[in-house]
Amino acid sequence: MRDMRIAILGAGGTGVCAALELAGRGYFVDLYDENSQAITRASQNNEGKIHLGLVYAKDRTLNSAKTMILGAVHFKAYLERWIDFNSDCIMVSEPFYYGVHKGTMTSADALAQHYECCKELLEDACAANGLCYLGEDKTLLAERLPARKMEQLVSSDYFLSVFRTSERAVDPRPLGELLRAAVRANPRIRFIGNARVTGVARTRSSALRVCFRLNGDDLTETYDHVANTLWHGRLEIDATLGLAPEREWIHRYKVGGWLKTPIEPEAVPSLTIVLGPYGDLVNYRHKGLYLSWYRVGLIGTSKALKPPDWDATVPAPRRQSILRQSYDALLKRCPLLQSIEPDEDVLDPRGGMIFAWGATDIDDGDSALHTRYEIGIHSVGNYHSVNTGKYTMTPYLGYKTAERILGIT
Repeated sequence: MRDMRIAILGAGGTGVCAALELAGRGYFVDLYDENSQAITRASQNNEGKIHLGLVYAKDRTLNSAKTMILGAVHFKAYLERWIDFNSDCIMVSEPFYYGVHKGTMTSADALAQHYECCKELLEDACAANGLCYLGEDKTLLAERLPARKMEQLVSSDYFLSVFRTSERAVDPRPLGELLRAAVRANPRIRFIGNARVTGVARTRSSALRVCFRLNGDDLTETYDHVANTLWHGRLEIDATLGLAPEREWIHRYKVGGWLKTPIEPEAVPSLTIVLGPYGDLVNYRHKGLYLSWYRVGLIGTSKALKPPDWDATVPAPRRQSILRQSYDALLKRCPLLQSIEPDEDVLDPRGGMIFAWGATDIDDGDSALHTRYEIGIHSVGNYHSVNTGKYTMTPYLGYKTAERILGIT
């Protein structure tokens, strides 16, 4: 069986993790990507939060929280199968404070109840799997701050309450480099870069033919199994095989980015603003500060099978302006940001596409975007389409995609 041909479409985080797991089990894998190297887009251009379900308080079923926690407790454990997660270059952020913004979609009391449920879910998941959150925590801290301490962190003109939590983020930039290096070093992975996949078709023998364009030529390769882990254009490739989307969807493109300046742990908090179309601050200490403000950073939405190539069409000056405007909006809410001067040489704007099932954006309290549990691997025979959902789920679903290809349940 180790001579079966396997293709993975898309060398983002999920595709790379799946390829590394298959290669580690002795299989050869062709890994396709339209870029010249792996992990160059959304898998690297995000805040890196390893979710514990706290932002999914609108999902009363708790299914989104359960899903995120499942991915979170496996995040480090699975990555350690392929890279040195304890490497000095890996940076884990300062723990997040959750700021309850005025005009929030739910009350601070309701959030407190949801956070208590997340505490129980994390404890249950750690007990069931024998794992810890990022190798450290089996319990979740989520405590409401008194007003005096809240006002030391954020402006009371904008916030109703603040919770201190133990949720963290992992800097996706050095993590991405470690994964790229692992792909380059593995002789069982053939990375086919600068290749734009145009379709997949079944042969008479039920094998799968991958069609792609490389160096101006239209080429094909035939495989026993194909995993579509594309983030930009996954639905379009599914459609070439006759697979329609399971429900309504939205592609969104958001610009955030880093302030590339060392920052003391206590200088600016890691802060997630809830619940609605708000944003984040992520303190990575000497690696800098990630920030995003949704109302400014959202470039566009699309319900096309293949969304616009926003990466190529949003010019650098506009990205710089968006990141500066995001800083200004967050400064009003977190005056501690004034300790950082966002000079042009400090600003490092990054953009990334977000895919989710749903008909309306997150400014709608009833939007399906406030849930994230209907994700994962959809298989039709030997073809596997993978919706990662969130960065948190990347290693878990990469590992599970490898097992699905191998027929392990």
